[in-house]
Amino acid sequence: MDVIRSAQEIGAELRGARCRAQLTQTQVGKAVGYSASAISRIEAGRMRLEYDRLLALAALLGIPPDTLIGTPVPGRGPVDTVERPADEEDAVRRRNLFTGSLAIGATAALGSSQTSVAAGLVASRAGLEDALLSGLPQCESAPTAVAVQGAVTRARAALEAGAYQELSAALPKQLALATAAVREGHATEGLSALYAIAARVAIKAGDDHLLIVAADRAVQAARDGGHARALAEAHRMVSSGYRRAGRYDRAAQVAVRASDELASARDVPARARASAQGQLLATAAYTAAKGADRSSAMELLARAGAVAGRSADEQTAGGWFGPRQVILHEVSVHQVLSAPDKAVAAARRVDPRGLPLERVARLGLDVARAYNDWGRPEECLRALLSVERVVPQEVRRPGTRALTAGLLFGPGHVPGLREFATRTGALLV
Repeated sequence: MDVIRSAQEIGAELRGARCRAQLTQTQVGKAVGYSASAISRIEAGRMRLEYDRLLALAALLGIPPDTLIGTPVPGRGPVDTVERPADEEDAVRRRNLFTGSLAIGATAALGSSQTSVAAGLVASRAGLEDALLSGLPQCESAPTAVAVQGAVTRARAALEAGAYQELSAALPKQLALATAAVREGHATEGLSALYAIAARVAIKAGDDHLLIVAADRAVQAARDGGHARALAEAHRMVSSGYRRAGRYDRAAQVAVRASDELASARDVPARARASAQGQLLATAAYTAAKGADRSSAMELLARAGAVAGRSADEQTAGGWFGPRQVILHEVSVHQVLSAPDKAVAAARRVDPRGLPLERVARLGLDVARAYNDWGRPEECLRALLSVERVVPQEVRRPGTRALTAGLLFGPGHVPGLREFATRTGALLV
């Protein structure tokens, strides 16, 4: 017989596990997106939890989910202590389980042996967060324009190689170098570029708060120096922040407006200007898809495609854009709009040779998600394994681990899935 546990019982269980783990309420809250006072209310049984957050806390503290809810997972009964109607469709409940189950990155905070790479990313991200919020470290080398450009080049190379952990650890000193160079009278473009890269690291880590801070710093540095192309990239990061907050209309507006403003920036070479515009329009297309606006998404993709013919080489000094980038966004758009067959068909048109490894991995993830939506778990796992071979850190990101956990709770047995989930930290053992 299923047992429905009260909020007070759940809170007491969580409090005991937290104390055994020697974690503070602040540490637990930070890991799962709550304040310390919210964790206190949860432990006292005075705050109701959504199911995915309950599973997040369970994963963080090493508690079997059925211990908290009083019924096995999957196949559980209704849970009065979370805000979920008892008669809701199983598919909806299972989708929330997928997105919240064990794989949202909270376990990395405890340094599980299966998630050493993810734990390292969390630790290095914490250093970056401290640098942005509490002050950059001292500059340890001569702050010259050449040194800053070298730092930007190395940071971009690390990002494109999928070395997120190493990049996150290196960024505080690189930002300190660029900041010191600005004080010495050098241009702010490199500083803006590094903050934009920091924003992308925040996206990889699923840290939306850090993304907002880094994007704002990128905008300010670009504005201070009057660098139109750097400002466009900074606004692309701002757009990403709005998108991840669910403000899709505003996110698309920011990206499109930045593209339009860049059109009049005659101090930027024509092809480089077109490349940046194309990136912004492709970003806006994906954002429109996230907002379920198919017509706008396809229109913006068409605009990006028209610009792609005028852009520089696909590998540019400021990033990467070209005809293949448009197709890559087409894959993403179809996947988000629940057209997995079209997403997979578009992916087959992409020649991955010469693409940055990070972009190849993102393509693989889109394909994996499309196969998952299509109800083809074996193909989904094959796509995830291909991503792991290209960029191992990509499959340990919170969103990817959630996808893997979802496969675990799906119908049927997928050979090799449990081993993959254990290896990547989506399954605790």
